[in-house]
Amino acid sequence: MKTRLLFILLIFGSLSFCQIFASTDMDGSNTVPFLCKPVHAVSIEIPDIYGIKMEIPSSVHAGTYVRIVDTVMNREPYSTGQFFLDYYLVNSSSDYPDTRISSHMIENLLPRGQKTLNFTASIPPELTPGMYVVRRSYRSSDNELPSGSESFISGIESDIEVFSHSDEILTGFFPYHEKILNSGENTINAIITNNNIVEPVQTRLSYYLSQTGDIGNELIFVGESEDIYLQPGEETEITTIVNTQGDISSGNYYLIGSFIPFDNYNGDSGLYWVSDVAVMNQESEYKEQIVKQENIQPSVTGPDLTTSKINYPDIMFIGESIKISDSVQNIGDSTAGIVRNEYLLSPYEDGSQGMHLDWWTIHNVKSGEIRSSQETLGIPDRIKPGIYYFSKKITVTSNPAETNIMNNAWIGNKPVRVEYSPTAKIPDLAHVKTIFPCKDPGEVVEIIDTITNIGNACAEDVSVTYYISPYPEFDPSTATYIGICNIPRICVGEQVVQSTTVTIPPELKIGKYFWYSVIDPCSFMPYCGEEMPELDKSNNINIGRLYIGPCVFCRC
Repeated sequence: MKTRLLFILLIFGSLSFCQIFASTDMDGSNTVPFLCKPVHAVSIEIPDIYGIKMEIPSSVHAGTYVRIVDTVMNREPYSTGQFFLDYYLVNSSSDYPDTRISSHMIENLLPRGQKTLNFTASIPPELTPGMYVVRRSYRSSDNELPSGSESFISGIESDIEVFSHSDEILTGFFPYHEKILNSGENTINAIITNNNIVEPVQTRLSYYLSQTGDIGNELIFVGESEDIYLQPGEETEITTIVNTQGDISSGNYYLIGSFIPFDNYNGDSGLYWVSDVAVMNQESEYKEQIVKQENIQPSVTGPDLTTSKINYPDIMFIGESIKISDSVQNIGDSTAGIVRNEYLLSPYEDGSQGMHLDWWTIHNVKSGEIRSSQETLGIPDRIKPGIYYFSKKITVTSNPAETNIMNNAWIGNKPVRVEYSPTAKIPDLAHVKTIFPCKDPGEVVEIIDTITNIGNACAEDVSVTYYISPYPEFDPSTATYIGICNIPRICVGEQVVQSTTVTIPPELKIGKYFWYSVIDPCSFMPYCGEEMPELDKSNNINIGRLYIGPCVFCRC
């Protein structure tokens, strides 16, 4: 009897969110006498996701990019599952609608879990200048409509001033118009300039092919560069590898370079430029058949340049020069007119995304001839310390043209280490001693840190961050951020003792954990903004132990 009564109560209780109705077929017969309609939620229940930190520049020009570093936390007692965060520029005036500038999927956030998003977003050129707030908006699924203001999540937000777009701020051009793109991977060089002599600019280059050179017609996207930072008045050459392999119809194509994706254009803009000649000739199958029937044989196969031998140093110092010896040989059967040898440093073993160092240009290399030279190359100031691969690319301008370009790229199998010069006026921060506490979850404790500078110059605005992790190797993606201390200045030989109050996360379970004190955390996080130059980064992390629960022989 109790079971039946419970069943009846459940049925009637469901009437608050279901409707009972009769479904009628076209012939008038009732086929489904009882049906529960699904109820569509009027609003989305947003988890308690809180923005704990957002770092953006104070201003940006429309038509450029902005770097955003945002950290959010799940304050719910349960995991969130997959969701999406949209980022909007919100103008204080109601006359202008909100502008969405970026979207990101987050797989899952555990209770008290944190996620740092580090990304660049393009600012539309036609955006009205003024003061904006960067706000986060929650979506539960990808097929949802873009979020509205009712789904903005709480937490720290950042203001940014958007200046009006000017066609003169960024200019660019292709320096090598004679280069022909082939089907497959190609290298594109572009020279770009920040004409603003007051403020730096962040941008990125997108490349397209067009049969007419008009952006109003259908464009073929072939690739984009990495993020580019231009100092006031700076001009630089950007090298990008693009992929022109695919189903491209026959015809001649012009190359288009753009400072912002064309998806973000609402009309014409000066943020793009077009090659003055067609750079790719996609032949049709019918034309190839005609050529074969005519049986036209060239008198020569053309030049073929390859690298014979290169010697280069194992260690390169930032801002200084190096000596290399290089030999190239023409193994083709005709003279090569102009041979450009480009030297690069790449962070990848395959030589991709290399940073341009210098050129060695030679003329009239005869068939079978070997040319050798010692070249002096400069290591750019903007390169970061680390392990790199020395690479080289050969470009031949000649008539007849070089047909075999498979041996034009050369990559050294010996990695090089790029470092600051030991004599450079650069600081080197290190831990002298860190006293980590032994306390329980949820307790407020003090960390006493002694930091020194053993380098050759004073360090300004030093950040030391503290983490707890269950792993003995520091990884910011698995460590929990618990606090930070800022030291305005440390000069050579000086020691600074800093006491920082932090809270041990209350959700820690019984077990072994590791404290981390990290000097200049941006050195260990990808796309964390500007890291501090130092002679040596290996002394920037101090580790301590923390035991939660009973442990007879354990000591912190």
